[in-house]
Amino acid sequence: MSMKAGGGSSQAPSAAQGSRVAGGTNVSRPLRFRLFLLAASGLVPLALVLLLASAYLASQRQRETERAALELSRALATAIDAELRSTVSLLDNLAHTVQLSDLDPHQVHASVFEPLAKRVAQSHSWRLVMLVDADSNLVMRVGDPGNGQVLPVEPGSLSQVLATGAPSVGSVAKGSRGQEAFAVRFPVLKDGRVRYVLSAVMTTAQVLDVVARQQLAPSWVVAVYDQNGNRVARSLASNSPRYSPSLQELIRQNGQQGMGRTVTLEGVESATGFSRVKTSQWVVAVGIPAAEANADLYRLLAAVGAGTAASLALLAWLAWRMALSISGPIDVLKQAATALGAGKQVELSALGVRELDDLGAALRRASIDRDEANARRSKVEGERESLLKRIEEALRVAEVANRNKDEFLALLGHELRNPLAPIMNAVHLMNLKGDHATAAERAIIQRQLDYVTRLVDDLLDASRIASKRFVINPLPLHAVPLLEQTVESLRPMLGGRKFNLQIEPAARALWVRADEARLVQIFNNLLGNAIKFTAPTGSIDVHVRAQDASIEIEFRDDGLGMSAAELERVFDMFFQARDQARQVNGGLGLGLAIVKNLVDMHAGSVRAQSEGLGKGATVTVSLPTCAPPTERRIKTAAPAVSGPSKVLVVDDNRDAADTVAMLLSLSGFQAQVAYTPSAAFDLIDGFSPELALLDIGLPEMDGYEMARRLRASRPPFRGKLVALTGYGQQADVEKALAAGFDAHLTKPVAPEALLELLARLLLTAPVG
Repeated sequence: MSMKAGGGSSQAPSAAQGSRVAGGTNVSRPLRFRLFLLAASGLVPLALVLLLASAYLASQRQRETERAALELSRALATAIDAELRSTVSLLDNLAHTVQLSDLDPHQVHASVFEPLAKRVAQSHSWRLVMLVDADSNLVMRVGDPGNGQVLPVEPGSLSQVLATGAPSVGSVAKGSRGQEAFAVRFPVLKDGRVRYVLSAVMTTAQVLDVVARQQLAPSWVVAVYDQNGNRVARSLASNSPRYSPSLQELIRQNGQQGMGRTVTLEGVESATGFSRVKTSQWVVAVGIPAAEANADLYRLLAAVGAGTAASLALLAWLAWRMALSISGPIDVLKQAATALGAGKQVELSALGVRELDDLGAALRRASIDRDEANARRSKVEGERESLLKRIEEALRVAEVANRNKDEFLALLGHELRNPLAPIMNAVHLMNLKGDHATAAERAIIQRQLDYVTRLVDDLLDASRIASKRFVINPLPLHAVPLLEQTVESLRPMLGGRKFNLQIEPAARALWVRADEARLVQIFNNLLGNAIKFTAPTGSIDVHVRAQDASIEIEFRDDGLGMSAAELERVFDMFFQARDQARQVNGGLGLGLAIVKNLVDMHAGSVRAQSEGLGKGATVTVSLPTCAPPTERRIKTAAPAVSGPSKVLVVDDNRDAADTVAMLLSLSGFQAQVAYTPSAAFDLIDGFSPELALLDIGLPEMDGYEMARRLRASRPPFRGKLVALTGYGQQADVEKALAAGFDAHLTKPVAPEALLELLARLLLTAPVG
C-alpha cells in the first residue's frame, strides 16, 4: 500500500508545473478558438437578417415581375384596342364617304364604293371587305385572296351587329386552307335601323405584327386569345390553339385583368399578367420566365454567401493574430509600457504567464483608449469625406434626373401631339363636308381637342419654366385691344353666364412691354379659369384700370371661391382643390402657376382673393406700362397661291398622312402620300413635288437624315421642306433648320395655319 502511495506522489505534477502547463500550448490554442467563436457569433444575427432579407427580396421580385407582366399586358391590350378601333373608324369613314346607307344593293356596285373599299383594303392589308344587308345576304365582296382560298366569316359577330346595331369584333376562325382570320364589323344605320353590315376581314398576322413591334425579350411569351379562348397570336409558335390550363385558371379567377404564376405551353414556369381588350374582350397575356426574373437575385445571394465565407476566413486570421499578440515574455510588456508612455506604437509579443495578465490588460486598455481616440478622429474625417461624396452624387443624380425629365417631357409632347394632328385634320375635313347631322358632335370633338392641346402646352410650358429655359420676346403692345380680342375668342365658352367688361377711359391708352403670345396666354388662363369655376347661370366681371405706372386687370367671378388654405397655394405648380365640386372641372393645376411665372417674367404681379367657399374669387394682374412705339407694325396675311401645286406628304402614321393629304386635295393642291422614306424617294422623281411635308420620327431614317439626303442628292431637291412633328421645343426647331428644312410646325397644327404657311412658302419656291 505504501509503495502505491509513494508511486502516486512521485508521478503527480507540481503546482509550478501545472502553471506552466496552463500557460502553455494547451491554453493558447483554445484562446484562438474562443476568439474566433466570439467574432463569428457576431455574424450569426447578420446571416439571419440576410436570410430573411433574401426571402423578402425573392417575394418582392416575384410580385414586381408579375406587376411588370400585368402592365405590359395592359399596354399591349391598349395597342390592340387602338388597332381595332382604328379599323372600326376606317369602316365608318368608308361608309359615310359614299353615303352607303342611302344606296340600294344594286346601286352599290354602280357607285365608287367598291373601288374605294378595294383601295382601303389594300392600303391596310385587309384580306376582304364585305357588305351584307339586314337579311345577311351578301351584297358585295372585294379583296378575295387568290387560288380560290375562302377566308372564314364566322356568323356570331354578324348576328350580334344585326341585333345590337353596334360594331363588333368576331372570334378567330380558320379558312378552307387553314388560314386564321377574324372579322371587324360596322353597322350602317338608316333611320336608327341596320341597313347594311360592313366587314373587314383581317388575318391574325396583323395582330402578331402589333405584338412584334413591342420588341420584347425572345424568352418572354406574349399571347392574344379571342373571346372564345382561341389563339389569335403568340410570340412563340405552338401547336396548341388554346391557352395553358394554369393561364385558363388565372383568367377564370380574375376576370378582366390579373397576375400570378403560370406554366406556359412549353412547360416554363413564368410570372404572368393578363388584360382584356375593351373593344373585343380578347385576352392579352404576357409571361416572363421566373428563372430569368430571379437571375439577379441569385447572383446577389451568391455574392452574400461568398462575402460571409470571406468574413469567416478573415475572422479566423484575426483570431490567430490576436492570440500571438498576448503570448510574449515580460520583457516585451516592459518595452510595450515604455513605448506606450512615450506615445509610440505598442508592440506586444504572445503572452503565456497568468501573473502578467493584469499588466497586459492595463497596457491593452491604454492602447485601446489611444487607438479609439485616433479612430474617432479618423471616423469624423471619413464621415466628412463621405458626406461630401454623397452631396456630389446627389447633385449628379439631380442633374441626370432633370435631363431625363426634359427628355421624357419632349417625348411625351411628341407622342401626345402626333395623334392630335390627324384628329384635328379629320374634324376640319368633316366641317368642309358640311354634314349638319354631326355638327354638334364635331363641336364636342373640337372643344375637347382644344382642351387636350392646351393641357399638353401647359405641361411643356411648366417644364420649361421650372428648368429656367422659358424665353419671352417683349415688345410694346396695346393692352386693352389685346384683352378685347381674347374676350371675343372665348365668348362662345360663356354659355348662359353673364359677362361684363368694364374699361376705365384712362386705361384704354396704356401700353405694356410684353410677349404678345404669352400675354394672350395670361388672359386666356385667367378668363378660362373663371368660366370653369362659375355656374352656368353665374356672372363674370373684368375690370381694367390705370394704377400709378401700371395697368391693373381684375377678373372677378361669383363661382366656387377658395378657402384661406387654398389661397396660400393657389399659384403652386400642380395644386388643385381637394373638394369634389372643383375636381370635376379637370385640369392639371398648371394654369395659375403658369400665369404667376409669366407675370413675374414681365416684371408684374398677380394676387388672388376670396371671401370663402361659395363666395367667388378675384384674381388681379398688374403690369408695368411703357411708352407707345413710334411706328406701328401691320401684319399682312400671306397671299394665296395661284394654280395647283404639288405637295408630297411623308409620315409613317397613316391616319395623319391620309388626313393631311385629303385636306390639301380639298384645298386645291395635288397631294401624294408616302409612308416610308424609301417610298418617298421613289415618288419624287416622277411626281416632282414643289414642297414636301416630312415627319421626323420616320422608319428607316429620321426626318433630319431624309432632309439632308434630299438636299445632297444629284440633282439636289430644290423644293421647300417643312418639318411636321410632335417635337416642339426650340432645340427641335434649330435642329430642323440645320438639317435643311425651310420651316418647322408642331403637331397638332390648325389647318388654316398649315395652308397659310404652304401658300407663303410656295410663292418663294424656285421654278423648274
